[in-house]
Amino acid sequence: MTLSRFRSARSCFAGLLLILSVAGGLAAQESGPRQPDPITARIPAVGAATREGEIDVDGHVTETAWERAVPATRFVQGEPVEGADAEELTSVRVLYDERALYIGVVMRERSGQIADQLVRRDEWGQFDYFEVAIDPNNDRRTGYSFRVSAAGVQTDAYLYDDVREDRAWDAVWHSGIQRDSAGWSAELRIPLSQIRYETREGEQSWGINFTRRRLTSNERTYFALESRIRHGRVSVFGRLEGLRLTSTPPRLEIRPYALASARTAPSEVGDPFFDGAELGNQVGADLSYGFGQYTLDVTVNPDFGQVEVDPAVINLTAFETFFPEKRPFFVEDAQLFDYGRIRLFNSRRIGREPRGSATDDAVYQRAPSQTTILGAAKFTGRTSSGLTLGALTALTAHERGEALLAGASQPTSFTAEPRTEHGVFRAQQDFRDGATQVGGIFTALHRNLPADGSMDFLTTTALSAGFDFEHNWGGSRSRDWALWGFFTWGAVYGPSEALLRIQQSSNHYFQRPDATRFSIDSTRTSLGGVNWRLQFERRSAEHWTGAIWLAEVTSGFEVNDLGFWTQGERLDGGARIAYQEITPGRIFRSYRISAFTFQNFGHQALDDVGSLSSWKRAHKRGVFEANADFELLNYWEFDVEARWRPSMMSDVATRGGPLMGDPGSVAVEAGFGTDRRAVVAFRPNFLYADRQAGGYEWDAYLGIQVRPAPSVELELGPSFSAELDPAQYVSTTDDVGYAPTYGKRYLFADLRRRSFTLETRINATFSPTLSFELFAQPLISTGDYLTYKQLARAETFDFDVFEEGTARADANEEVRCVGGRTCALDGERYVDFDADGTTDFSFEDGDFNVRSFRMTAVARWEFRPGSTLFLVWQQDRRSETATGSFDFVRDFGDLWGGEAENLFIVKFSYWLGF
Repeated sequence: MTLSRFRSARSCFAGLLLILSVAGGLAAQESGPRQPDPITARIPAVGAATREGEIDVDGHVTETAWERAVPATRFVQGEPVEGADAEELTSVRVLYDERALYIGVVMRERSGQIADQLVRRDEWGQFDYFEVAIDPNNDRRTGYSFRVSAAGVQTDAYLYDDVREDRAWDAVWHSGIQRDSAGWSAELRIPLSQIRYETREGEQSWGINFTRRRLTSNERTYFALESRIRHGRVSVFGRLEGLRLTSTPPRLEIRPYALASARTAPSEVGDPFFDGAELGNQVGADLSYGFGQYTLDVTVNPDFGQVEVDPAVINLTAFETFFPEKRPFFVEDAQLFDYGRIRLFNSRRIGREPRGSATDDAVYQRAPSQTTILGAAKFTGRTSSGLTLGALTALTAHERGEALLAGASQPTSFTAEPRTEHGVFRAQQDFRDGATQVGGIFTALHRNLPADGSMDFLTTTALSAGFDFEHNWGGSRSRDWALWGFFTWGAVYGPSEALLRIQQSSNHYFQRPDATRFSIDSTRTSLGGVNWRLQFERRSAEHWTGAIWLAEVTSGFEVNDLGFWTQGERLDGGARIAYQEITPGRIFRSYRISAFTFQNFGHQALDDVGSLSSWKRAHKRGVFEANADFELLNYWEFDVEARWRPSMMSDVATRGGPLMGDPGSVAVEAGFGTDRRAVVAFRPNFLYADRQAGGYEWDAYLGIQVRPAPSVELELGPSFSAELDPAQYVSTTDDVGYAPTYGKRYLFADLRRRSFTLETRINATFSPTLSFELFAQPLISTGDYLTYKQLARAETFDFDVFEEGTARADANEEVRCVGGRTCALDGERYVDFDADGTTDFSFEDGDFNVRSFRMTAVARWEFRPGSTLFLVWQQDRRSETATGSFDFVRDFGDLWGGEAENLFIVKFSYWLGF
C-alpha cells in the first residue's frame, strides 16, 4: 500500500467520524419528548403474605391462599419506550412460609399472540416470559433471578456487581404455567434453601423486581424500572415487605453420579498402550451444605468432562489461546473469584493436560489427557455486615506416564505432572448500601517437583495478591459516577530452569538485546512484579457517558501458573466517550455513538522522560476507534466501526529479539441484523483492514438463525477470511555477527492465509426437561509463505528479501540454492545469507493446510428436578498437509478423509435434598 493510499484511507476514517457525528445530530433532532424519570419516583413496594392453605404449583393462580396477598399491578416500560405505561395488565402476588417463597402472576394478552418457543433450560429464545429477581441481603449488589417462559422453560441466575449475572448458577425450584383466552399465568415456588438470607426477629424487607416480556410488541416491562440510561440493576429493585423469617431451612444437597465412556481413535501398529479402543467408568459425588449465610461445597472424584468441545483455532501468534471454563464445579460461583480485569484465577489450570514427557529415545508413550483432581472444596458466604467471602482449594494427583524406549522390551514410567495444591481466597466488603466496595484476593499454587529434576522446567510456588475498590456516587437511587481500580502483585518461585523459561516467554522476553530496564538472569529463582489500574467513569446519563484511565504492568509480573495473563510490561492510558439516544424518533428507535482510544508504552520511555523520541520509541500498542450502533423502528440493527492504528514499535514481533517497526493500519467493520423475532433472522458482518506498509485482512461472516417450529432452532455461522501478513515471524538464527540486529538474524515471510469455518448448532427441545443439541464446526485453514526475508535493521520495518532459487543436493547431500538465496527441498527451507553458494541456515517449510472437524451431540433429560441423564457423542477429525493453497472443494472433501476420534459418554446424576 502506497503512502498516498494510506493517507487516503486515513482521510476516509476521519470522514466516517464526521458522518457518524452528523447522523447523531440528525437523530437527536428526531427524538420526541422524554417521559418523566421514574428513577426519581417513589420506590415501588409489594407486600408478602403468609401462606394459609395448599397451593398446587400448576400455573392456575386460583387457590384461595392467593387472596391474602395484595397484587402488584403497576408496571412501567423499559422497552420499547422507556418510562411509558405497560400495554397489558400484569398482576403479581407473593406468599411465603417457613420453607419457600411463592409467586403467582396473571398476565393479560388481548392479542392472543403468546410466543412459546421451546428451548433447553437456561437458554435464550424468542418467547414471552415472566421473571422475579430478589435481593435477600439488601446489599443492592447481589441477588437471584428466576424466570419461566410461556412454554414452561426455567432459567435462573445469580446476580452480582449490580449489573452482571452468572447463568451457570442452578437452583432446584418448581414452576407451572397455564394459558387461556385472556392471556397466560404462572406460579413459582422458590425453596428458601436455594438462596442465602439473614434471619432475625421482627419484620424484614428484601429487594425485589418483576419483569415481563411480550414478544409480539418487543415490550419489556418492570415493577421497578431497569433504565437504559442509569447504571444499575439490583440497586434499583423495589421492596418486598412483610417477611418474618426467624430461621433457615436445612440446606444439605448430595449429587452422586455414575459415568461410563468408550473412546475410539486411530492407533499405530506396535503401540503397546493403545489398540484403537478403550473403555472407562467413574463414580463420584458433590456435596453442598449450607449453614446460615455460608455454604460448603465438596467434591469427591469429580467428573470434569466437558459437554461441548473447545472450538478449533490456528494460532500463529506468540501467545496462548484462552478458552472459557465449562466444568460445572468451577463454573458455579465463579463470579465470586472475579478480580478487576485480570484473571488471577483461571480454573482451567486445575486438571490441565500433563506437561511431562518421556525421553527423546521413546518409541511410544502414553500419559493421561487430564490431570486427576483428587478433590476440591469451596467455601462461600456473606456476613450480616456485608462481607462476602469465597475460598476454593483443589488437589491434583502426581500423574505418571508410560514409555517404551528404543530397544527395550518392557515399558518404563515417567512423571507426567507433579502433585499440586491450588488455592484462592477472595473477600469483598460493601459500604453505603453497596455503592462502595473494597476487596482483596490471594491465590497460591505449590507443586511437589520430583527429586530427579525431570520437571524442573516448572515452578514450585506461584503467589498473587491484590486489593481492589469501587466507589459510586450521584444520588440515592443512581450510580452516575464511579472511581474504581486495583493494585496486584504476582510472583513465582522455583528452579533456575523454570525461571529462565518464564523470563524468555512471550509476556516477558527478558532476552531482548536492546532492553534497558531488564535482562536475562540464568541464576534467578524468583520473579515478581505489580499490575495496577485506576479508572474514572460517568456511568449514568441521558446522553453522554465516558471514562478515562491510567494503568501499569511492571516487567516481572507473572501469574500464569494459576491465572491467565499474556500482556507484557507497559504504561497504559486511555479514554472513551459515548452519546446515546433511547427515545424513538422518525427513523431510529435508539442509537449509540462512541469514540475510544488507548495507548501503551514500554518502561523504556522513562529512560528520557522528557524526550518525545523516547516515548515514540517505546510506543508499543494503541488505537483510535469510533463506532455507531443504530436500531431502526422495525427492530433491524446496524453497526459500523472504524479503527486507526498509528505506526509503533513492536517488542514481540521478533520473539525476543530487538524492537521492530510496526506499521499503522486502518480498518472498517460493518454489520446489520434483522428482527430476531422472525422465523428466519440474519446477522451478516464484514471487516476490511489495510496496512500502511503493505498487507491486508478481510473477513466476511453470515449469521443465520432459523426456527422452523417452536421446538426446533438452527444456527449457521459461515465465515471466510483472507489475510496477507507482510511480517509473519518464521525463525531466528543462532549465529552472531549481524550487527544491525544485535548479532542474530530474524527471519520473516509474507504469509497469505485463507480460512473457512462453519459453526452449526441444532437445538431440538421436546419438553422443558428433554432436549437434544448438536454443535459442529468444520474448519479449513491454509497458509502460503510467499517471500522469505530478513529484518534489515532493528527498530525499522525494512527487510532484506531473499530471491527464490532452485535446490540442488550434491553427493554429500549438501543442499545448495541455485539462482537465489533461498530454496526448498523435501519440506525443508534453506537460506544462503551471503550468496556464496553455501547454505547457512535451514528450517521446516511453513506452508500448511489444516482440515478440522469437531462435533458434540448431547441428549439431556432432567427426569426429576436437579437429576439428569446425559448421552454424549463427541467426534474430532484433523488432517494436515503442506500444500499452502486454498481450494474449497478439495479441502472440504479431504476434511472427511481424516481419521476420527470418537468419545461416547453416558452420565447419570441424582439430586438429593435434605
